[in-house]
Amino acid sequence: MKRLTKMRLNKNYIKVIKKSFTEVFHKGEIYLFGSRVDDSKKGGDIDLYLVVENKVNIFKNKIRFLAKIKRELGEQKIDIIFNIDENRLIEQEARRWGIKL
Repeated sequence: MKRLTKMRLNKNYIKVIKKSFTEVFHKGEIYLFGSRVDDSKKGGDIDLYLVVENKVNIFKNKIRFLAKIKRELGEQKIDIIFNIDENRLIEQEARRWGIKL
């Protein structure tokens, strides 16, 4: 299967996601994966795989991150997966098929 390099996420969305990530988690990596990396699909939620070093208060920070995004972009269906266990299939798929923002 071919790795996709296009995404259905406009530049403003990417900017807001990256800015919010930096404000909350400071450093790490963000991958967009799922239906938003496939131009042949329509709609779909925004699936993000977040690689963060500091996992202290990770779920509190997840809420802060989502709130910042929604404040800027309005109500969006966003699913977040964190780097908890690299053996999880969802993490492997996100890294393999995801597009790093």
